[in-house]
Amino acid sequence: MAVVKFSALLIAAGDVDSSILQNLVSEKKLCVAIDGGYHHCIKYEIIPDVAIGDFDSFNKSLIDERVDVIESKSQNETDLVKAINWVISEGIKDIQIIGVESGRSDHILGVYAALSELNQENMGDVEIEIHLNDFIVKYIPNNKPMKFSLNENTHVSLFCLSSSIVTLKGVKWTLDKEELNFSTRGIHNYSIKEDVEIKIHTGGPALFFINR
Repeated sequence: MAVVKFSALLIAAGDVDSSILQNLVSEKKLCVAIDGGYHHCIKYEIIPDVAIGDFDSFNKSLIDERVDVIESKSQNETDLVKAINWVISEGIKDIQIIGVESGRSDHILGVYAALSELNQENMGDVEIEIHLNDFIVKYIPNNKPMKFSLNENTHVSLFCLSSSIVTLKGVKWTLDKEELNFSTRGIHNYSIKEDVEIKIHTGGPALFFINR
């Protein structure tokens, strides 16, 4: 009987820190290689459960026969959006993403644009985090209060991907139902309490960067 998995690790084609990747890989997670992200699986001897994408940057013949292949040629959404939407459709609520650094500049910006395209109404019980070499990025949809337990003086930054009304507590520079656009206003903040609280009242989504 197949083991039901409630979390997923999505591996994209950008740079990865090998130690971070190895710490994220687990038999308890559904492992999804996104197109060229399969190169990392080969390099680090990881056999993913699923490979998904249009495979314009990876030769499908190299995919292990034990891996389920989901091929989508649609150009209306990126392979990352396809992967996120697919794992959500499978009932998975906890999504971790790695491999979105370096590479083409437009692809890097496209990662965050992809998160802005997600249907926030479907994200109330879904947790998404992106693992970068120096930060962990938390996806925050509107009307979903979130609390993070951080060490004091942790470097954090908050970016809203649309015009939003935001409350931010537990940091040096707080917000109390204030307007925050896609700007540099929320960059370079610091936690002053163990619990940092965020709520996007309207607008959203937001991305909360937490320094490792």
